[in-house]
Amino acid sequence: MNNLNFWLESFDKLRVERNPFKAHIIANSLNEHEQNQYAVLQAAFVLANGAINQDQERLYGFWLAAINNNLSLSNIITQAQSVDLDILRDGINLLEEKGLIEHFLIDVLVFTRLTGGLTDNLKNILGEWCQLLSLNEVQLNDVIALTDHILSVEEPHVVSMTETIRALLLNDVWAEFFTTKLTKSKLESKITQGIWLIESDIETESAVEFENSIIIFSNNAKLDIKNASINLRNTGLVKSIFNIEASNVSFDNVTAVGDFNADDKVTAFTLCHCDEFNVANSSFELKNARCFKFKDEESKGLFEVTTFKNCGNEYLNGGVTNYKQGVKFKNCDFLNCNALIGGIIYCKTVLESSIVSCKIDNCNSITICNNENIGCIYSYTYIKSAAGLIIDSIINSNVSFYTGGDLYVNNKERLFVNSELLAKFNYTSICNQYGNEYRHILDNSSIALSDVNNSYDKNQKLSEMPTWSNN
Repeated sequence: MNNLNFWLESFDKLRVERNPFKAHIIANSLNEHEQNQYAVLQAAFVLANGAINQDQERLYGFWLAAINNNLSLSNIITQAQSVDLDILRDGINLLEEKGLIEHFLIDVLVFTRLTGGLTDNLKNILGEWCQLLSLNEVQLNDVIALTDHILSVEEPHVVSMTETIRALLLNDVWAEFFTTKLTKSKLESKITQGIWLIESDIETESAVEFENSIIIFSNNAKLDIKNASINLRNTGLVKSIFNIEASNVSFDNVTAVGDFNADDKVTAFTLCHCDEFNVANSSFELKNARCFKFKDEESKGLFEVTTFKNCGNEYLNGGVTNYKQGVKFKNCDFLNCNALIGGIIYCKTVLESSIVSCKIDNCNSITICNNENIGCIYSYTYIKSAAGLIIDSIINSNVSFYTGGDLYVNNKERLFVNSELLAKFNYTSICNQYGNEYRHILDNSSIALSDVNNSYDKNQKLSEMPTWSNN
């Protein structure tokens, strides 16, 4: 009982039983034979840096258990010492086929850097490896940056939400090491870097500022900001849920991603009392979640140079935004966004120049009326304007307005200006000064771009269209 190794080994075994590492990404994506291949190849790289020391052996106990309890370190090491060209070739093919190259490199670097550094031999091997697998400098720097955070390097590289980092964050095995738990007290100061974890709801009345950071939300935890501003710059968000009551909201170069449970009916950003709201140079891919809901009529919002992809919830109205009025989009792209009603927009009133220089592709509603899809945009009504409501845009999904006033030809009032409408314009009760079906929706440029002959050729009247409800 006085043997130190006995105590350490015993505690390690108890930890594996009571508080194991979270599952490695290959625990569910590879079969047992492939898991063994992966572990053997990883160990071969580690051995190229020198013999396995006691710290590495302890880490292997947790790491292998996170992959498969049937994997034995002694067996893995024995096989790793006999790696030949065929085994190396098969291992490379496996990593490429399963998209695991960067994950593998993280696993190698964590174990080898645990001993203090890389030998010249391993540096040469890794250099040839990266060239062989066409890993570019940006990808390699991302891997090194995340490894810094796992190993708690004193001044780690800044981690940005690149495609590589997005993929690496999916591997839960290292999550407890590369994240820092976010608390209410930490929010009182500007956060300028790091990977942060929100595990339970946080409510604050302090101004929230993040820069060059990543925030991961787990367990549907919420960040509730009251009577304060929020400023996010060069920030990544994973499965974010915000409740914001703030006069000033600013997002610049924000990347928000997440795959939610549709039955949870999540809205990622719920806002109220927003006098100044601007989202620019950002991207949102929030599967099974509505992106933004503006609760009050006074709140304003401007989205510029922003992309929305695969957003929306089948049980909620407005895949990207749900609002009363005052929200506008400029130079934005929308792709594959879907919702109960309004694949991208569900609103009470569309204002002048609400959608400018935007592209909307394959965004639709779950709701069908008179055998027609309500489409990408639903609005109860609109503000008439000679400037137009939808300008310089391309839309390949239906647009639906429930009601509205006369569009006067002599005043050149149109809903679409210099825009390409490839689908239909649905309406239920839009007035017309002549008392007939010739509701002049398209201006002359839109007529040509939409490949029709008249300003009303895209119109179709629906008798069953739903009216507005602020849900």
